[in-house]
Amino acid sequence: MATIFYWFGFITYSLVVVGMGFYIYRRDFRRGRQADANEFWDAKKDLSAGSVGLSISASMMSISWSCVYGVQLFYWYGLGAAWLLVIPWLMAMLGFFLLIPRFRKLAAFSQPEMIGQRFGQRARQMLAVPLAIVFIIWCGAEIYAAAIILAPLLQTSKHVMLILMALVVAAYSSLGGFEADVVTDKVQYLLVAFFITTIAYLGLHEILQHESATTFLAKVPAPPKTGVSALSLFAAGPALIILTLVSYLPGWLVETDVWIRLQAARSAAKARQAVVIAATNSLIFVGLLPLVIGLSALYLYPPVNGVIPSELKDGATIFAALMTDYAPVWLNVLLGVGLAAASMSTIDTCGNVAALSICYDIVVPALKNRSQAARLKLARLISVLAIAVAYIYSLFTESLWDIFYLSSGILTTTIFLPMLALFLPNTKPQQVQAAIIAGFAGTLFFYFLESRGYLTAFEPPWLAATGLGYILWGFAASLLAFVIAGQLRFAAAPTHYASESAS
Repeated sequence: MATIFYWFGFITYSLVVVGMGFYIYRRDFRRGRQADANEFWDAKKDLSAGSVGLSISASMMSISWSCVYGVQLFYWYGLGAAWLLVIPWLMAMLGFFLLIPRFRKLAAFSQPEMIGQRFGQRARQMLAVPLAIVFIIWCGAEIYAAAIILAPLLQTSKHVMLILMALVVAAYSSLGGFEADVVTDKVQYLLVAFFITTIAYLGLHEILQHESATTFLAKVPAPPKTGVSALSLFAAGPALIILTLVSYLPGWLVETDVWIRLQAARSAAKARQAVVIAATNSLIFVGLLPLVIGLSALYLYPPVNGVIPSELKDGATIFAALMTDYAPVWLNVLLGVGLAAASMSTIDTCGNVAALSICYDIVVPALKNRSQAARLKLARLISVLAIAVAYIYSLFTESLWDIFYLSSGILTTTIFLPMLALFLPNTKPQQVQAAIIAGFAGTLFFYFLESRGYLTAFEPPWLAATGLGYILWGFAASLLAFVIAGQLRFAAAPTHYASESAS
């Protein structure tokens, strides 16, 4: 019987968000804006601070980040896990706040378009490729994370859930475009906030029925990855903390989904207000509440001799375990809807960025004399295809650890230098192109070597122990290519590119 209620909640919510996408589609059709391809991507650059801030918040408050990976990290490392997710993210939020006046002056929407205006169409299209790949990976990871949690609740297979999640998001994203993603994100934010808060309450309430808060904190077992106190702020170790900051911060500072939302705000002031909203929500729902959930899970499902209980699946199903063991059926139905909302908010964001990179930055600039109507049809088609490719990737996903470090590392090694070059004088187009190629190819090459142990003999023990040295080597390759290309003489190349999509 409970399964019927779960399905009712999931189907009802799916119909609501698809209905929102259809409403936007019909509204624009009636107003005569159905053939404006640019508005499909940028929502007329007229979003309020609340819309932008809650959209960024909902994307970060996802199943894969907050509900699986973030809680999993706090279970693995205790309080010290803050350095591996929430602290770098809050530092990135501060960076966005400071940078907004600079990049809002750039007369472009997407990051590759910004690159193209100064360094040429080839650089624009080259940058769009790794961006599309990274966001398809993130999109697939979110579909996977949603499926492994929702499938047991709905008493169906993981593969059925993978297909359903992909179909629902593809439907409303292709109908309503970027505006549909932002509008549904606001609803999803409320559901996700309720979900994470309730799960934190369930675990803590169960413990405080038997222990005082002080006794609970004193009795929390040592996390399985450290063996030291769960309340140690530096339990993850200095090497992993430093490499996490190096891996995440540069890439997150140029994270495309945040940039396009801030670009779509009505003004720089509204964009800054949005960052404050997003940072506050991140502190609560990516930091404090996942910490409570992780520590509660450590107490309720303690590791034995460093071995995590099998029902937690290495910590990936803590939410499902807490829901099953401590929530009544009626509440679980609402929580199941919150889970679906959490996943869809990130799936639509990542799918939108991947489609934007492919369509807006690669395909459309190469088209000649195509009407806005034709471009809009192409945008809708590629939006669906991006979700489809992410679904295929989700079928082969197993570890969120590798996914998040590798993909965030690619942003750092491949995207950061070209975006920084926008603000550097005398940078040549070939430097940007060289940095993109060397950073992307170098990161994948060194990841292959690192994952198979070939770099261990050449790395200091502290670096080899983290398994993240490939990001340092990939960034070094990008920086070296950038510097060398700046010293070589090339035939004169255009330094400005007028975006066709803006015409």
